[in-house]
Amino acid sequence: MSAADDLQEVLRRLRRIEDRQALADLLSRYGPAIDDRDVEALRELFTADATFDSVGGPVTGRDEVVDHYIERMRSFGPSYHIPHSQVVEFVGDDEATGVVCAHAELAHEDGAFWVALRYHDRYRREDGTWRFAHRKVLQLYAMPLAELVSDMGHPVRKRWPHQADAPAELPESLPSWATWVEGAGAGAHGT
Repeated sequence: MSAADDLQEVLRRLRRIEDRQALADLLSRYGPAIDDRDVEALRELFTADATFDSVGGPVTGRDEVVDHYIERMRSFGPSYHIPHSQVVEFVGDDEATGVVCAHAELAHEDGAFWVALRYHDRYRREDGTWRFAHRKVLQLYAMPLAELVSDMGHPVRKRWPHQADAPAELPESLPSWATWVEGAGAGAHGT
């Protein structure tokens, strides 16, 4: 490999490090934008053609996504969104996918409401800035904290206010979970 090739490889790797940090920053700005009810900051996190797919189904378009968040935020008092980890895979210079594990604590008129979830993301660099192009939310649970104590192992763990209760996607929808239940994990606690 020539010195010029070495330099290009170093520059490529440096750009990937910068991109990873920009995506971590994107994730870090998400929670405070929601929790602070900073609608303009939230708007800047999504591409013009973004899709957000959660409790009420998918919505597409930056304005529609922000309107969805505004409606959801009106249902709760103070909140705290906590990202735990982010795994990123680049699919081009300006596109990547990721999975983010997170929790959210929400104040509701009936008391504390907790959510454990995974965001399945697609990111795109738009106008030189990394943004969310698509976010799909899968939930381990979403319920009042008082119910979580006894019902975390119950299959119907999505209990959003003013929504029909529903089975959780995680872990039951995962092929690895099905294999575990059918094989080595049969008879284990929670199965």
